[in-house]
This record gives sequence, structure tokens and C-alpha cells, in this order.
Amino acid sequence: MKWQEANPMPKECENCPKGDCYNCDTAGKRWILSREYELRTNRNLLMRKIEHLQRKIAAIDAELEDMHNF
Repeated sequence: MKWQEANPMPKECENCPKGDCYNCDTAGKRWILSREYELRTNRNLLMRKIEHLQRKIAAIDAELEDMHNF
């Protein structure tokens, strides 16, 4: 994943004495995914949702088929 620094920098980070965001509570405000990786991540999540819904539909279809065969 490609992270980029937020512009403008969050106010919490402007006068930070640490300089290292590793254990910082506000690191998620300062470091954000690049637009490309944000889109890729969202696409992957949507594809997983589609696959999940397709499995649910298949289970419903199978149950309906079983009802129909009796």
C-alpha cells in the first residue's frame, strides 16, 4: 500500500515533538492511502461483498430447489 502525508497536516501534528508516528493516536489523520490504493481497496471490498451475496443467493436457490423437488 502506498501512504501519503495529508495536506494540510492535521493540527495535532503541527508541533509534534516525537516526529515518529508509529505509536501515535492521530497517525491515521496524518498518513492516508493514496487515491489509487483507496480505490483499489474499495473495489476489493465490493468484490468480496458481491461474492458473499452470490453465495447467499446460491444457498437460497438450493433450498428453493429442494422444496420444489418434494
